[in-house]
Amino acid sequence: MMTTFPKRFQNQSAFVLRHRPYSETSLLVDLFTEKSGRITAIAKGARRLKSSYRGVLLPFQSLAVLFTGKGDVKTLTGAEPVGSRILLSRDHLMCGFYLNELIIKMLYRYDPYETLYPVYERALDELSCKLDAEFTLRRFEKHLLEQVGYGLHLQRDMSTGLPIDEHVLYRYLPEVGPIVNNSSRNDGVLIHGDALIALDQEGVFTERVRRELKQLNRIVLATHLQGKPLNSRRMYAQLYPDKDSAETQAKHVEF
Repeated sequence: MMTTFPKRFQNQSAFVLRHRPYSETSLLVDLFTEKSGRITAIAKGARRLKSSYRGVLLPFQSLAVLFTGKGDVKTLTGAEPVGSRILLSRDHLMCGFYLNELIIKMLYRYDPYETLYPVYERALDELSCKLDAEFTLRRFEKHLLEQVGYGLHLQRDMSTGLPIDEHVLYRYLPEVGPIVNNSSRNDGVLIHGDALIALDQEGVFTERVRRELKQLNRIVLATHLQGKPLNSRRMYAQLYPDKDSAETQAKHVEF
């Protein structure tokens, strides 16, 4: 059954996730909006030199937008900057592109994700301030998975129902959750209880916890991405071809 949409949406906050050419004069824009979730809209005339959209439809710029239409692709009828653009550089810019790509590939269009929107805003602010980027990424991934119905199980052993013990080594199975590790299985990812607790409570990440949570979120996201590659990871690998070396890992953000 095809979903129907109101003909006109009211002014709402949004961020540009990406845009690409659409005809000789227009752009096709993916937006993450506060009330309507991820939408796709045509910005007519946006490629013209004198377009009011020039210098506005940029990633990491908070916008107030208006759009119309009943179909899957809307028509953008207005977009104005709200405050200054969030400036990201090098590693943190790559992290921002990574967040945008996750939203594009994992959120359904036109489903509201109102609790995720402020998490995204906060993540961009933290990246711009060069705070702990890996903590920011892991927290965003956790909330994203919750919003799309694949929330991580971080509080209980799924085989016994017992609370997670910080001193115990678990095996996290993407479709099940954490179970106490034993030698009979080699699937999933090994992770200590203190790492699961740190992500659940959004507490302090030690270096070991960082490594384990990166591997956990990677395998869970890969399961739900269903083989869709992440271009931001490919770009990161091209930027840092020795990304697996200890020196590179010490200097740069890992996602």
